[in-house]
Amino acid sequence: MALFSIGREASDQASRICELEGVFAAIQRSQAVIEFNLDGSIITANDNFLRTVGYGLGEIQGRAHSLFVDSDYAASADYRDFWRRLNAGEFLAGKFKRVGKGGREIWIQASYNPVFDRHGKLTKIIKFAADITEIETERLESERERDAIRREQDEVVSALAASLQRLAQGDLTARIDAHFDERYARLKADFNAAVDSLTQAMGAIAEAAGGMESGAAEIASASNDLSKRTEQQAASLEETAAALDEITATVKRSADGAKQASAAASSASREADRSGEVVREAVAAMGEIEKSSGQITQIIGVIDEIAFQTNLLALNAGVEAARAGDAGRGFAVVAQEVRGLAQRSAEAAKEIKQLIASSTAQVERGVRLVGDTGQALTDIVTKVGEIDTLIREIAESSQEQATGLNQVNAAVNQMDQVTQQNAAMVEQATTSAAQLRGEAQDLARQVSRFQTGATYAAHRPEAPAPRAAPPVAAPRANVQTYARPGSAAVAVAPSSDWEEF
Repeated sequence: MALFSIGREASDQASRICELEGVFAAIQRSQAVIEFNLDGSIITANDNFLRTVGYGLGEIQGRAHSLFVDSDYAASADYRDFWRRLNAGEFLAGKFKRVGKGGREIWIQASYNPVFDRHGKLTKIIKFAADITEIETERLESERERDAIRREQDEVVSALAASLQRLAQGDLTARIDAHFDERYARLKADFNAAVDSLTQAMGAIAEAAGGMESGAAEIASASNDLSKRTEQQAASLEETAAALDEITATVKRSADGAKQASAAASSASREADRSGEVVREAVAAMGEIEKSSGQITQIIGVIDEIAFQTNLLALNAGVEAARAGDAGRGFAVVAQEVRGLAQRSAEAAKEIKQLIASSTAQVERGVRLVGDTGQALTDIVTKVGEIDTLIREIAESSQEQATGLNQVNAAVNQMDQVTQQNAAMVEQATTSAAQLRGEAQDLARQVSRFQTGATYAAHRPEAPAPRAAPPVAAPRANVQTYARPGSAAVAVAPSSDWEEF
């Protein structure tokens, strides 16, 4: 039974050894295998390894592992540490660069395997490797190509970054002058073309900004001048409206006075007509008086003749009484008295006649004067009628003027309101123009940061000399001066600036 167990164990070991030999043979066929002593000397190598390094077994057997590395690495501390670790029984695997026959570069994927005896003592090192030179060469070539592309890209990026930095600093003269591979030539051309377009655009913007600044300055100056003129016009118009109010009131009073004058003239015309009638009646009465005076004169003549005859009769009576003597003495006395009466009657008649003659002369003169007065009154009546007509026409004209002035006054008041609104709008426009000018100047400053290689100067107009304000009229006591919040009240008399405005 024991012999059977021993035989069975021996059979199992033989099978295992046979299996291991099969595995090792498979490894030998597929892997490059080389064995080293612990000091790095070569024990043996299979055909795969010899084909990989290009040596024959006799050329490498007994030689050091450093045969397969370059001299610099062989003399380095890393190489010494590599063998120290292997001698310490450490398993090492990785991708290694080696040197074949003739200095040919070889790349292998290898593992260094420490081999121990049954007592655990390290006896040798076996390396299993696979030739990856072609793969690694392609990888390195790809890496070199990538490095070249990367370097080229770095050059492109560096040139582009430098130009973009100059561009970011406002230098529009930045161009890419470096030589680019044709793969990046389009990028270079597009960048330069973009900068050219940007330069042209910024140049046009700079020129437009200069023109806009100039125009904004002119607008601001004109708006400021217009604002002043509008304020002056508003004040002048308000004073005109106040003056028109006064004129309207004056014309209205004149119209009322003309109506009263027309009424008085009509009354005077009627009174003159009545006076004419009275004068005509007076002329007629004076005519009657003249006629009566003539009649009285005739009567007085008769009385004078009677007194003369009476005197003659008295004289004859006295003569006859004297002839009668004493008998006629009483009759003589009577005759004497009658003679005295006749003389006094004659004297009285004579005086009356003189008075009547004087009265007749006065009556004739009165008649003449009354006639002249009547003619004058007739002329006065005619003139008063004409005056009444004229005053009536004046009253009608004054009424029409008052109506027209009321309409003009209403229109001027409306114009005053509109002008004040315009003045406020002009002030807003002046503020907006000043703001526009500031923004245009800011735009010009922003654009001036860009260097386009050309000079764009803004054609700024010279500041216009301040215009002399029209003469300001002192406001009357009943004229309100025009004032806006934030501005001084002014009253401006009409002047030639109306035409300029």
